Order: sequence, then structure tokens, then C-alpha cells
Amino acid sequence: MVERSTSATTVTLLPGRNENSSEGGDPLNSAMPDYYGKSLDAWFVADAVTDLPDDLQAVREMRKQLPEYDEGLRQYRLANQIDLSFATPDGRTVVDSSLSYDTNADEKPSYVVVEGEKSEDNVVRDIIERDDLDWFGGQDKLRATVERFESDAVTEVVDGVEGVRASVIYGGTDTYIEIMREKFYELGPVEFLETTGMDAAVVPAFIVEPPTMYTFLELALLADGTTLARVWDASPYPKHYLYVEERKRDETEFEEGSRPDGGEWRTNEDMNERFGQWVLEEQGLETPFSPHTRAGYEQSIEYAAAATDAYPTMAYGEDGAELTASSVASALPPLFPW
Repeated sequence: MVERSTSATTVTLLPGRNENSSEGGDPLNSAMPDYYGKSLDAWFVADAVTDLPDDLQAVREMRKQLPEYDEGLRQYRLANQIDLSFATPDGRTVVDSSLSYDTNADEKPSYVVVEGEKSEDNVVRDIIERDDLDWFGGQDKLRATVERFESDAVTEVVDGVEGVRASVIYGGTDTYIEIMREKFYELGPVEFLETTGMDAAVVPAFIVEPPTMYTFLELALLADGTTLARVWDASPYPKHYLYVEERKRDETEFEEGSRPDGGEWRTNEDMNERFGQWVLEEQGLETPFSPHTRAGYEQSIEYAAAATDAYPTMAYGEDGAELTASSVASALPPLFPW
């Protein structure tokens, strides 16, 4: 009897560097757009790192230390994970009773952390500290909101070799932005602006319809040892990594910023093109969180996967004794977890 096991994890990073002015940092030193110092990058803290290590365990242990908080905060936004294992007597069949399938459904979301330094212009912190408003419960860090966690697992047979495949769609939003969206519709645009003192130019689409950071992760394990991890879809913003069996195997492209004067690290003084794409896609069929039917999302992914080389967004596979990862990929279309 042979034991087979594998795992795949996506990690979502919001790149940034030192944002603490008192330590010589730049309060707008992240890949968030800031609308000329009046919006996201001025409101929240990014992950204080511009890349992640090759070892997933090192990622889990990383913490950003901020002078305004008494605990280290993890340096990623979202982790989406699948673990598969089973026993096989012959490298071709699966012992059904041995099958194990796990996800990180019980992991608490990361914190959304408000910029803490008093000298900086920050509408969110102003609201937190006001006596006449209790929108955020006086909290300067809140767990992100989980918008969807859906998973499924099925048995498969590829060229006579049995296996198992699982997929998870997991995503969430900024809780502060979600609360502001509720207040925007409750109060109306005019009263919302008057209440917050926010500039009309910096109440853009991301408050009217908050976008979702997400990944659609799939993992297949065959009895002959073939493994295949595919990220069929991921939010255009921010940056995502694929780890297979705890090692970094792939990552998405990401533009750090759009500062006109360039430089190694370019602060977003206005907009980030990828951020804009991310906000706008919430209105269409391109995301599992859009207000449309699941069939519409399935069709958009299946069509794009067949017509372009843009899907899957990330992938990694290892050949087994009989099958290749590419042959398994050809035989198995996307597994939607609903």
C-alpha cells in the first residue's frame, strides 16, 4: 500500500514597504492607489514586503511590526489551501476509505489595519476617533470580510488511473470599505460627503461597489503520483502566489505603481491600472462574486480557457508513473465548487 499526498496554497499579497513616517518611511509607500494622498494608501497599511519567500512556512511566520499596534500582523491578505491524501494498493486505484480532503476554511481572515500616525491625513481614522460616529466600533483594525468560501471534491479517472480532485473559491473584502458602502447608500451621496468631510473626487467605485480579493484554486492527485495544481482565476489586484507542497511554484504579474517620475518603488499618486480593472470587473461576469448567475461565470472561464492562454492564471504539475501533468490537464476542465 502506497500513501499519496499533496497540497496547494494561494497567498495574496498587497505589496508595500515602510509606511511609518516616524521611522523614515513614506505613508504612501505601498501598491495601493491614493488619489493624491486622500484615499486608500493614506487610510490603510499594506503588507510591508514586496515579495514572498519560496518556503510557505516562512510566509506563515512573517509578521509586520507597527509602532501603533501591540501585536505582529501577518504579511499577506488571503490564503486559500487544499490538502489531499489517499492510499493506493497498485498505483492505479484509490482506497476510498483512506481519502482525506482538507481546506483552510477555519482560518481567520487577515486584519485590515488603519494607518496609525497622527500627523497623516486619514478620513478613516478621523471617523474612528469621532464621538458622534460609531461606524467602526472604535476599532483601528478589523478582520477582513469573507464574501464566499465554497469547496468541492470529486473522484476522477484519467486513462484508467483513479484519483481525486478538489477546488475552492475563496475571497473577501475590506470591512471598513464595506461599512462605508452601507453608510453611503443609507445616507445618500450628499450627506455621506458632508458627514465624513470626504472630497467628492475620492468617493469612487470601490466604495459604491467594494471589489473582492479572491482565488479559484484546484488541485488534482492521481494514484500513479501525478499532481496538478491550477489557479483558474484570481482577482486582478493585488498580487497572488501559488505554493505546491509548501514551495513557491508560480505567481501573477503585478504593477507596483504609476508614479510619473519613476523610481525603483513607485508610489501610486493617483491610480493603479490593475486596481482600476479590479474595481470595474465587479460589475461584469468575470468574477464569482458578481451579482449574476453562476452559469455566466462558468461560461466566461471556460470560454477564456479555450480561446486564450491566459487561463489558468497560475499552474504547476508533476508527472506520475503513468500519466503526465499535461495529459491530466487536458482531460480535466475547470471544477467549479458548487
